[in-house]
Amino acid sequence: MKRLWKGMVLLFLAMIFLTACSSNSESSKSSDSAKYEATEKMALNHSTEEGKVGETKEDKQATASSQSRMVIYNATLDMEVKKITQVQEQITQMVKQLGGYIVEQNMSQNTEERKDSSLTIRIPQEQFHSFLNKVKKLGVKTEHQNISGQDVTEEYVDLTSRLKAKQLVEKRLTTFMNEAKDTKTLLEISNELAKVQEEIETIQGQMKYLENQTSLSTVTINLFEKTVVVPGFDNDKKNTWDQTKKQFMNSINYIAAFFSGLFILIIGNIPILAILALIGGISYIVWRRVKKKINHKDE
Repeated sequence: MKRLWKGMVLLFLAMIFLTACSSNSESSKSSDSAKYEATEKMALNHSTEEGKVGETKEDKQATASSQSRMVIYNATLDMEVKKITQVQEQITQMVKQLGGYIVEQNMSQNTEERKDSSLTIRIPQEQFHSFLNKVKKLGVKTEHQNISGQDVTEEYVDLTSRLKAKQLVEKRLTTFMNEAKDTKTLLEISNELAKVQEEIETIQGQMKYLENQTSLSTVTINLFEKTVVVPGFDNDKKNTWDQTKKQFMNSINYIAAFFSGLFILIIGNIPILAILALIGGISYIVWRRVKKKINHKDE
């Protein structure tokens, strides 16, 4: 009986030991996952706070110094010029000297009185205003000028802060992925890391676009040239002898055409004319005989 009780006690203790081991293993896994989730939230919160601090600092610096502000400048210029081709060449040389480039160039001439040309130019921002002043001196008059600026400083500062925050999250996730022990946690961290890296590339692309737009200004120049057309003498009207010869030949052609048509009419209708002539001859003979008989009766 004592041996039976001892056996039951040993079996009970063995079951307790196995259950404890299993629970420790599961708790270890759950603790790893909880640790990852908690650390990820901490990284996100910490990076967001750092981004806000950085944004405030950058914003203050941008407000303190007007030179550090990022502005996208665009200009449209409509000018009348004396020689449109010559002005185009001068503008092209000027753009090359200032380190810019021509994006698009078109020329058209719809009427004899006017030629039109359009140029779209990217010019370094620091040369923007001086370039416009130099171009206006090339024209006879400026009919229209429009200059617009878009301040993108705050947008760029916000992108910078977001980039720093995402890069911090990327660094933390990379550390967590290196420390991950089970496959499930590793896959979760890998997916999150891919999303963060994609967001970083998008933000960097937006920042490069703003940098390009603010470093080079866009200028659209519309040129037109007015030409005075002087009417000349008509050569056909001023040469009397040529006109006389021309009219003489026309008259001969009319006469020749008339006789040609008459000849064709006669020759082509000979059978009909012969029949008509025969009928006319018989009718005349009959009429003469009838007339003679009438005259003899009267006598």
